[in-house]
Order: sequence, then C-alpha cells, then structure tokens
Amino acid sequence: MIVTADEVNRSFKGTLDLLNSRVEGLKAFDMSERGFWRSFAAIWLTLPAYIVSLAFERLRLGLLLPDHPLLDSLWIDLVVAIGHVASFVVLPVAMIWVTRKFKLTGHYVPFVIVTNWVNVIGMLVMSIPVLLLLLGWAPPALAGLFSVAFLAIILRLQWFATKATLHVPCFFAFGIVALGIALNTFIDTAVRGLLS
Repeated sequence: MIVTADEVNRSFKGTLDLLNSRVEGLKAFDMSERGFWRSFAAIWLTLPAYIVSLAFERLRLGLLLPDHPLLDSLWIDLVVAIGHVASFVVLPVAMIWVTRKFKLTGHYVPFVIVTNWVNVIGMLVMSIPVLLLLLGWAPPALAGLFSVAFLAIILRLQWFATKATLHVPCFFAFGIVALGIALNTFIDTAVRGLLS
C-alpha cells in the first residue's frame, strides 16, 4: 500500500494542528480501515531517520569511517532496521491489550492512525540533532540539548493526540505516553545489546 502525497499532506497538517492543541486536526486523518493500514505504510517516510540511526550506530561502534560504505554489515543493518520497525509498531500492538482492558476498543483505530503519523513526524524530527552531530555541525552537548527539546515537544504532541483520540483524562493519556517510552527504551536497549 502506497501513501499518497495528498494523504501525507493532510496527515502532517493534522499532526501540526494537534501539536497546537487543536482537536479539529483529527478531521485531517483518514480514519477508515484503509487509512488504518496506510498509516503503517507511512513508515517508509521515516527512511531518512533509519539511515541517520544506522550511521549513528556505526559511529558508536567505531565503524563509521570515510573509506567504508554505510551499508557494509548485514548484521548491523538488520538489527537497526528491526529496531526501527519495532519502535514504530510496538505501541499500537501493546494498545490492543490496553484498549480491551479499559473498554476503549472503539477508539483503537483512530488512536493507531494518529499515533503512526505522530511517530513519522517524531522519528524525522528526532533524527535532526543526530544528523547535525554526524555532520559535525553540532557538538555532542548541543545535539543532546536539541534532542531533549525536540523530545519534549514530541511527547507533548503524543500526549495530546492520545487524549484526543482515546477520549481519556490527562493522567491516563500520560500513562499511555509513559508506556510508549518504556517500550521504546526496551527496544533501544535490546538493539544496543545485540550490536555490542
């Protein structure tokens, strides 16, 4: 399934509306079954973030050298790719159980659609400080500061999107965001463990 330019445009606009706490941004998303499956296809838009993650892991491992190609180790490429995909789908999969437990199944599809598009934006934005570090345009401390600032913005966006799509109180939405952080931390730790 290919995501159309119109759908990308609408979904990014809806995500920006949610970033500005405008619930009407939800109207921009295709909330159909087709829109549900296409929101997973949006992971292809995060390919630049995957390449940046791959380069960063190679730098961390001391393998990012000017005379070596970026994609010369199938093991590193595969582990980083699996981690990248897992971080995209882990929360929607975990939310199957959460929505059933708390009788929110009617809101599951909108939650997943919006979360997937928020993840696309989040992955792309969070790759910017790493890219600046890799290019030598930002020292580690500044790249870290950018990462913290961008992360705060993305987490606030995820919190508001969760609250709006699931129709839950603030503290419950915060709990879902915390679950997402915990799951992604576990994935990141597993990826680094496999590569060490």
